Amino acid sequence: MKVLLLSSPDTTQPLFPRISTSPHLGMSMLSAMIQDIAQVRVGDLMVRQSDVPGAIRQAMELCKPDLVGISAITFQYYTARKIAALVRSIDPKVKIVLGGFHASMDFRSIAIDPEADFDFIVRGEGELTFRELVDCLNRGADCGQIQGLSYRKADGFVHNNARGLAKLEELPLPARDNRIWGGYHILGSPFDNIESSRGCTMPCTFCSITRHYGGLNYRAFPIDRVIQDARNAYALGTRYLFFVDDNLSLDQKRFGALCDALIAAGLPGLSFSAQGYVAGLYQQEWLLDKIAQARFRMIFLGIENVTSRNLTYYKKGDIVKKTEWVLRALQERGILVMGGFILGSPEDTKADILGQFDFMRRWAIDSYLIQILTPYPGTELTKDLDARGYIVNLDLSRYNGFFANVRTDSLSSRDLEYL
Repeated sequence: MKVLLLSSPDTTQPLFPRISTSPHLGMSMLSAMIQDIAQVRVGDLMVRQSDVPGAIRQAMELCKPDLVGISAITFQYYTARKIAALVRSIDPKVKIVLGGFHASMDFRSIAIDPEADFDFIVRGEGELTFRELVDCLNRGADCGQIQGLSYRKADGFVHNNARGLAKLEELPLPARDNRIWGGYHILGSPFDNIESSRGCTMPCTFCSITRHYGGLNYRAFPIDRVIQDARNAYALGTRYLFFVDDNLSLDQKRFGALCDALIAAGLPGLSFSAQGYVAGLYQQEWLLDKIAQARFRMIFLGIENVTSRNLTYYKKGDIVKKTEWVLRALQERGILVMGGFILGSPEDTKADILGQFDFMRRWAIDSYLIQILTPYPGTELTKDLDARGYIVNLDLSRYNGFFANVRTDSLSSRDLEYL
């Protein structure tokens, strides 16, 4: 069997590709899972934004696939439908499967969407489900027993039972050499993603991570496996690695051990960044020292908000003083901070919004990822916003954090976007 994996070309903000073009690590993981039972190539359309239809046609001609996999998060879903339609027009016989966060969170809506031309939907963690699907198609077998899979029949979709979580130590290393195209960078430096753990045990109401992984849980890859993955990326020319872990600072002892292993590995000229949460770094001087020694240049810090009312609504806890301590400690060590903020909760006023920017300015945060509260399907927060009438837009293409799809008690969606 021949398999082609395609990612969506959509970015949250048009200027992002000038700053960074980030590879789709999940596609490389999926390709590694099946490369012993199928010929597989990865077409990351993020690096072919100037001519997406041409890139798809090129990949289809190169691979001549029997199965095409498409991955999308919520704001990329409509584009995923267009990709499927183009693939189908090129080869009407090809099978098409959709996976990713949106497929996991909203699969029942996708299954009844008349414009969604997908034969299969992979829900949740995809590696084992996708491998079993490819194996079944190879053998011409029935897909009815594949956990985590939804599949189309003449009278509609059948949703098989959910799949449990994989044992991470049993998963192969990403197969980055299956990529058709390259060109990933951050500010011109060769760039890639790496993963050392999955999941989070924090109960944040806005987050879809925990729903994707079936609840509050945390699993880690063996550290020696992570180091080998870093060596593999380094050998391919990568000089900057971003840890895509949902919360790398959740297990402080493990984060420290990972830093020790990265230092011992050498790999001159290789730098790192990661995302973490405030409470995991608070008063951990020893860990922050190791992070700096291991050449972590930037930490994406989930600050989210500095208004106590909103932190309670997000179930983050009142962490403003802890945030200030962590910001000071990172700045003292020369580690850049990208601050993640979520604005526009139900009771937010103009003063509340502007107060967040005052905090960023006062603490000289190096970079910001400022998002307007977005009602992603399936989250606890979305259910509350919907029940109380705060959601004003259902166009999923605008669900990228930069458009206002909600209102507050005193601000319209236009007010939020303006602010």
